[in-house]
Amino acid sequence: MRVIKNIAKKSKILFFLIFSFFYFIKGQDLKLFTPIIISNLSNGIANNEKVNKVVLDYYNPDPNEMNIKNINLLKYSSDDDTVYLFDTEHNKFKLFLNFKNPGKLTSSENFLGVFRYFNLTQKSEKCFTVSSASGNYPSHIEKIRSIEILEKSKKYIILKVNYSDIYDFNGYGVLVLQDYTK
Repeated sequence: MRVIKNIAKKSKILFFLIFSFFYFIKGQDLKLFTPIIISNLSNGIANNEKVNKVVLDYYNPDPNEMNIKNINLLKYSSDDDTVYLFDTEHNKFKLFLNFKNPGKLTSSENFLGVFRYFNLTQKSEKCFTVSSASGNYPSHIEKIRSIEILEKSKKYIILKVNYSDIYDFNGYGVLVLQDYTK
């Protein structure tokens, strides 16, 4: 009799755990299980200039199905010591990273892929800090924490983008930008 009660008790607990597990999975935001990808795509053309095409979006196996708003065009100019971001709204390049002004704000109100409304300040020769363009970041938002220069030459620049997603999980992505003006 005691054995039957123990089995019935364990069955109820097991049923409760399985039932809870299914509701937990069903109620989850799928972005929790989808990492943000920061990657180079094949190069592109903007204003008759060859540029670097990059994606900063939640992972999708087919880059063509990613949100087109989260694909950006960047232009690296080693002569100007600058990285430009293409502003699709005004159809022109905007200053993004300027390597000549340590301690100064280099660009404001940026939109880079899923990362929105941020300012960049050059902290040191190889690091840019990021702050919200509207004061404090609200919770549950994707945010870039910093951008570091891993290597810079006349032909290319390698940037490390440190970020956190809407659940505050930290990650990073590496971008290789080529100077097509050479």
